[in-house]
Amino acid sequence: MTRPAATTVLLFTLCAVMPLLTACNAESDTPTGPSSAVVTPPAPTTGIVQGIVKREAYFGAVFNPEAPVSGAQVLVTEGVGAGQSATTAAGGAYRLELPPGPFRLRWSAQGLDPRESDPGTVIAGSTTTVDTVILRVMSVPDWSITGIVRDGVGNPVADVSLVARDVFNEVGYATTDAAGRFRIASTRQHLDTLHVYASKAGYLSQDITGVCGPSCAITANFRLLRIVRTWLDGPSTMQVGDVAAISLISEYDDGSRRPYITRVQSSNPAVVQVLPVSQEQYDKSLVKAIAPGTAALQDFVILNVHVVP
Repeated sequence: MTRPAATTVLLFTLCAVMPLLTACNAESDTPTGPSSAVVTPPAPTTGIVQGIVKREAYFGAVFNPEAPVSGAQVLVTEGVGAGQSATTAAGGAYRLELPPGPFRLRWSAQGLDPRESDPGTVIAGSTTTVDTVILRVMSVPDWSITGIVRDGVGNPVADVSLVARDVFNEVGYATTDAAGRFRIASTRQHLDTLHVYASKAGYLSQDITGVCGPSCAITANFRLLRIVRTWLDGPSTMQVGDVAAISLISEYDDGSRRPYITRVQSSNPAVVQVLPVSQEQYDKSLVKAIAPGTAALQDFVILNVHVVP
């Protein structure tokens, strides 16, 4: 009679366990609602400093317009981020991520003079855009050319204009004082060989060539011959059919004379005709007497010619 007893015990056990299983399943099938906890992101600890670096416009062999500088160094010189640096990209732009607080920048690039920024402040979580900086072409040490300008008899000449230039550019200027002295001084870059031109109205201009590298200090003295008179040299009387050469002559204060190329014009071609330039006498003008009368030949100065039969 043991079998019925076992069956009774099993049924009782199942009846006791089933409510527990049903409760577990009911609990696991209940959907879970969203969490009410909010995660706060950490406060920013840095800020952004950005800007653009450019090079000034300048004259070299050709005109070089203002342009962005790539490869320039941007160094933080003051503040918590001192020592950090960045390099500009192709468009001249840079970007630094710095701790909050005061800062100062230094921009530098090869061949350009460095510059320091005004003080600024980094604000955490914000971007500070610095004004575009223009770097100047690097200057060279001071160089100078000094001297005295005298006339043909040794007197000093005042108010003479002097210009120093290399192959491409004018790089320095000066004017003589009452004693004929001048000084050209500059820090402008130039080729080592310089040409210095001295000129004044009424005088024969002169130029001197010399070597003047960085930090040079050379002397160049000039002798400008004063023009005493200038005239057209040729016959004042011609006979019909005559051909004559006309020259332009200047006489200077030292007693010397120099001929110059002349291309005269006739006031009366029917009387005196200007002939085509001759290859043998390219520095002179050839004229021919055509008919009796008078004609004025002119090239800055005038020569009156009377033609007879």
